[in-house]
Amino acid sequence: MSLPQQICPGDVVLTRGTEAVSRAICLMDDSEVSHAALALGDGTLAEVTGEGLHTISFARAREGHDLVVGRTLTAPADMAPVLGVARRHLDAGRTSYAHQQIVLLAVLCVTRRVPLPPGGRRLVRTVLDQAAAAVNAMAERGRQPMICSEFVFRCHAEARPAEPYALKVDADGSRSGGTLLDWAQAQPALPPVPALPRTGPFSPAAAEAALAPLVSAYAAALPPGLADPSDGQLLSSMAAFGAALHGGPLPSDEALEVIRAKEAAPDFVTPGDLLRSPSLTERLRLTAGGPRPGPFGGLLPRG
Repeated sequence: MSLPQQICPGDVVLTRGTEAVSRAICLMDDSEVSHAALALGDGTLAEVTGEGLHTISFARAREGHDLVVGRTLTAPADMAPVLGVARRHLDAGRTSYAHQQIVLLAVLCVTRRVPLPPGGRRLVRTVLDQAAAAVNAMAERGRQPMICSEFVFRCHAEARPAEPYALKVDADGSRSGGTLLDWAQAQPALPPVPALPRTGPFSPAAAEAALAPLVSAYAAALPPGLADPSDGQLLSSMAAFGAALHGGPLPSDEALEVIRAKEAAPDFVTPGDLLRSPSLTERLRLTAGGPRPGPFGGLLPRG
């Protein structure tokens, strides 16, 4: 299957997965999309997944996704520089990078101002523990975490760090003040960072199974069957995730700062950021069956 005629090489292709982790990313990022890729032409996209940086057919990319949004540069430009960067990354970094959506979700959970109804903390802690395991598994394979949308953003920024290639990303109020990370860093005493056992390959399916009921309960504002974790338990999971991002043991306060630095990095860009970027204009919107869905495909917290 070739690319739709509205999509040209160098365009940004954003999708929304139908599984719980993808829906949770949409919830935490106040966005319609959960994944990002770059159109290469010849019916293929470049993307980074758990298997690394690779190419995938447009038809395959649509599987398991109920929304596809194609966006092109608002100011028309020769996309050869962007495509050149993408191919350079593909040639050099196929096995250097990997992306698990759970890692993006973990950063969003603690750096965005999101509602925390009963059960919200349990969801966040489960996300953090799964994300720490995913990052540790990447390290065991010699791979560095790279968020899918970070790859797309870097292809533009490294092509030429100026307009029209550099994508503008407007931060909103959800990125400052009142986040779980703000709360954690204000605590007078932090628990030590727990040592996570090496568990071998990370299983996205197992993470999905653990999170699906929690995401559904969160989205419906229903109390879960289990109590929320204590402050200490949540802080420990946050610190463990920060230490995993760092790649080794750290004091808890420094581990939390690693998360802060990750979110503050210029290339920490989410799929939602690319959807909202004024540097891009929507050219294509495909939905899977039925009318255009709402912002969260029906998964919007009540109240």
